[in-house]
Amino acid sequence: YAHNEKKAEEFLESLFPSDRKKVIILKTDMSSYEEMMNLVNTVKEKAGHVDWLISNAGISTYKKFTDYTFEEWNKIVNTNLSVPVFMVKEFLPVISEGGSVLFMGSYAGCQAYSSSLVYGVTKAAVHFLTKSLVKELEPKGIRVNALAPGFIQTPWHENRTDESYERINRKIALHRFGEIKDVADLAYCVLTNQYMNGSIVDIHGGYDYF
Repeated sequence: YAHNEKKAEEFLESLFPSDRKKVIILKTDMSSYEEMMNLVNTVKEKAGHVDWLISNAGISTYKKFTDYTFEEWNKIVNTNLSVPVFMVKEFLPVISEGGSVLFMGSYAGCQAYSSSLVYGVTKAAVHFLTKSLVKELEPKGIRVNALAPGFIQTPWHENRTDESYERINRKIALHRFGEIKDVADLAYCVLTNQYMNGSIVDIHGGYDYF
């Protein structure tokens, strides 16, 4: 987890005792190569191997492109793209034969949104990375896929106004934001499907069909 220790502990406590002892919670800043390496080394030490690797960390900014600083751009690119790339590289020796890597892309990487140029650019790169890694990981039969969610109701949107919700919902055929469970269920389906490889799977409720 990134910063909310209370929520991480609440998640752990919500599990059955038999499942709780299978879980390790680690705090990691995924904009930092050094902290990512600490995560990798801890997992290698405690688990010894990886069956599924899910890259789900991501940040953004709503600043205008003309207000970007080089430092802000680099932090977002590092968190959304560069550090995940090297996480896969460092985990590769211990990913199981026939294992699975799942990246969290975004529909913003398929179709440009006006809200964040840098976010869309990094997610488009994640989609291309997904397809590019297929051949790299082929010798071990490791599958690589990505999800491309549209507007999902997460804390990211907690300060959004009613007008903003209404404006976006008018562009979605289902006229609502998705739920976290919708994405989690799809992630599980992709991870367990033994013939999905190199796929970018949209989940956006029919966004921009109007």
